[in-house]
Amino acid sequence: MTGPPAPSRATAAARTDPASRATRAPHAPLAPRAWLVWSLAAVTVALVTDNPVYRGLVALVALNVLLTWLPPGRRVRPLAVAVLVAATLAALINLLAGHTGADVIARLPERLPLVGGPLTLESLAFGGAIGLGLVAALFSVAPLSLVLEPHDVVDAMPASLERTGIAVATSLNLVSGFGRTFTEVRDAQRMRGWKPAGLRSWNEVLVPVILTAIEDSVRLAEAMEARAFGAGRRTSYAASSFGAREAVVVAAALAAATLFVGLRIAGVAMDWYPYPTISLPPIHPLLVLACLGLALPAFPLPTHRSAAPPGRSA
Repeated sequence: MTGPPAPSRATAAARTDPASRATRAPHAPLAPRAWLVWSLAAVTVALVTDNPVYRGLVALVALNVLLTWLPPGRRVRPLAVAVLVAATLAALINLLAGHTGADVIARLPERLPLVGGPLTLESLAFGGAIGLGLVAALFSVAPLSLVLEPHDVVDAMPASLERTGIAVATSLNLVSGFGRTFTEVRDAQRMRGWKPAGLRSWNEVLVPVILTAIEDSVRLAEAMEARAFGAGRRTSYAASSFGAREAVVVAAALAAATLFVGLRIAGVAMDWYPYPTISLPPIHPLLVLACLGLALPAFPLPTHRSAAPPGRSA
């Protein structure tokens, strides 16, 4: 089984040339470090509270930003399907495992281990809030793999975390490549007459996918060794600049994360606890504005960035 077809020279050049990506972007591209700070701040906001209002706002904002900056040829649908499945499973698990609450939807036999007992509306609502937090967190970090190239993620890391950045970028590239290979192998098998008929039938898809992933990993290791990986500091063809637009985005993201963490430490009520009877979650206007501030990357703010001087060639 051979690997996925190699991209054309034009496609490869468009992926690696910053000028080419700038012409396709809706406005001037953000520096990788701005994306890293924005993603970390959005994840912090999504996980520091279990309030579904704030988590829902972060999820919608992150999805809007992702769709605004999504490069041509990349799709959000596989990620969205995976995220929705994970969120649904989280809600169902909490519904089946948690039996607290006043509003009973149904009852399972008590003899069933763990899931036996009343199924309540409160448990379903709290499980939905947990799943919504998962959706918000995953959409927040999605730009690091769908908008940025792997080398951009490495550039976003501080010099002391360069090796960590390389490991993260390699992992993100492996995950996205695994998904593309799975789709290609599945479509190829269907053209040969294959139809899913139980778990065993998926071996005809999973085995070629795993072998191709191992092949790609070996090729990547050989390429890194041929380029003297680990022999010295990493160099780049061009350095990304950090301008006024990045400063505004980073400031808004850090302000949102700091506000949520600060109010959490101060003991301000921002969580939502639907037990024993479900109720509306508390809403603080300042926290809503902080969540909406994360949407700044989706708006074409003015930029005064000067051309960055080229760095040393790798």
